[in-house]
Amino acid sequence: MPRGYLDYSAPKKIADIGDGEAAAVRIGFIGKPSVFRAKTGMTVISVSIGDESGNAVATWFNQPYMLRGIPKEPGGYIVGTMDRRSGARLLRASFVKELPGVVPVYPLVRGISQSVIRKAVKAALSACGEGIAETIPQRYLEKYGLIGLREATETVHFPENMQLLSAARERLAFEDAAVLTIVLETIRGNKKGETGIAFNTSGVLAEFLEKLPFEPTEAQYSVMSEIALDMASPQPMSRLIQGDVGSGKTILALYAMCVAAKNGYQSVLMAPTEILAEQHFTQLRRFFGDRAAILTGHMSAKERRETLAGIADGHFIAVTGTHALIENGVEFSKLGVVITDEQHRFGVRQRAAIGKKGEAPDTMIMSATPIPRTLSLILYGDLDISVVRGMPPGRKPPVTKLVPENKRIDMYRYIEKLIASEKVQAYVVCPMIDENEDLAGVQSAETLFAELKENLGLRIGLLHGKLKAAEKDALMESFRKGELDLLVSTTVIEVGVDVPNACIMVIESAERFGLAQLHQLRGRVGRGQKASWCFLLTGSSSKTALERLRFMTETNDGFEIAKKDLETRGPGELIGMRQHGVSEFAAAALATDLKTLERARDFAVELMHGDSEDCRMLIEKAMRKYEHALNNVVIN
Repeated sequence: MPRGYLDYSAPKKIADIGDGEAAAVRIGFIGKPSVFRAKTGMTVISVSIGDESGNAVATWFNQPYMLRGIPKEPGGYIVGTMDRRSGARLLRASFVKELPGVVPVYPLVRGISQSVIRKAVKAALSACGEGIAETIPQRYLEKYGLIGLREATETVHFPENMQLLSAARERLAFEDAAVLTIVLETIRGNKKGETGIAFNTSGVLAEFLEKLPFEPTEAQYSVMSEIALDMASPQPMSRLIQGDVGSGKTILALYAMCVAAKNGYQSVLMAPTEILAEQHFTQLRRFFGDRAAILTGHMSAKERRETLAGIADGHFIAVTGTHALIENGVEFSKLGVVITDEQHRFGVRQRAAIGKKGEAPDTMIMSATPIPRTLSLILYGDLDISVVRGMPPGRKPPVTKLVPENKRIDMYRYIEKLIASEKVQAYVVCPMIDENEDLAGVQSAETLFAELKENLGLRIGLLHGKLKAAEKDALMESFRKGELDLLVSTTVIEVGVDVPNACIMVIESAERFGLAQLHQLRGRVGRGQKASWCFLLTGSSSKTALERLRFMTETNDGFEIAKKDLETRGPGELIGMRQHGVSEFAAAALATDLKTLERARDFAVELMHGDSEDCRMLIEKAMRKYEHALNNVVIN
């Protein structure tokens, strides 16, 4: 399917074309072409074009044949992509007599061009003829104002205009969401027939609160009540805990683990990183003492043997760890509760593997990426959903500032003074580890580390994914102990890292991150009672990028930020969490129209309760599509 579209359905004025935008221009003036041959052998052809709003230069590199196609007189159109970094240049341009309309852009492999793919797709659609059978009954197409499947399929490849493309995407998104809902409703129905563990929850909350050093929030109390009801039921718990960064989801996991321990069952809390697993282990020891254990991939052979033996014979009743928990050889004596933290970091099969180490254990999933309720119902229709709103008392949200590139030196000097005067620590996050010639101007962690080391009188560390696990752990431990003032890092610190004295977050090239990811990173500070700051550094001049970043300075509400991310970037990371079922059509709709998906879900539920023959086709399609995955789609 197309990964994007070039909209050449109407001409644009040169002055109105944004940097990086593909557009068609009506040629009102055209100059004499020039040819430049560099010493390297490269040929550069350029020609001036203009309309009533201004001029631009069309440029071609190493395409000498383009010279023959340049018209000598005004008239017709030129289509290309605007580059405004050095004036107004049209790149990858071509001359056409008539507007091409909306042109699909496909993913390519080396040696195959867009025109080859477009011709192949046209041939395939033509060969299908009447073979694209309708799957939604006509009465529902009329009820929801949808176009037919064949028309939608053809239009999504070759739309006449953007309005028809929108209708095609809506139709395909509607069907995708309906199919996924049918599967999830089937799974939910199957789960109701399962028998799990009916835990006795009486008195556990009071004992749990005695060990907590603070009073839970109302939201935490409310979710603990939901967990208690789930665990007391003979049906296995399947609950997603959604909460903003720093809202206190780990406390809820500890409560569920205490219920299991009180009943003589083991529990396991799986974390995506060793850093986060170590943090969980520290808390588990406070509640379970020497009956808490940690299992990671970088333990010594002796430590691993002893830990595995303690898990197998039931001595360790509360276990945390990383992917090492799902390996062969990890056997539990009596596993009752499985909890995965930041679940979108784990594959569906990985989550299933840990769940199968027990007999229908209760499962709980924690996610710090807030999702609007409608989207939650589509993506997590097989789970009960709890939302933890608000923050624990005493936490001060970070003050977020947008910093232009020309102020970066002043910003770092200010941070240097803040660290010295307030006795706090800082993170600096870069989008990549080392320099990349294709991404000029994007700050790398290694380059910035060297620069700050030379210019700031601070103790500075460098953390990134290429380091060995032991090196990463040592660096984080040094930072946690206050032996480093500033930590330059990539996004490896995004998930779960908790250093209360870290009160400053700098995000370099902030425009390269999604809003949800920026919010996750910002959540690494403001975890104590001191004032905290988040500086978003950008050299971008894009109005869209600057608008997105300014939004971050206006709110700390993760749900509002997730909603904005959907509107401006599409679902990207959110869809990536759920590793099945949502295609690019649904993704496109998610970015603009959650109502379509809500209606699709209502339709699917109604369809499953109908018994007419024309309702069966879509249900059968859903079951065929997910037949191979029905046992793995469930999160357990």
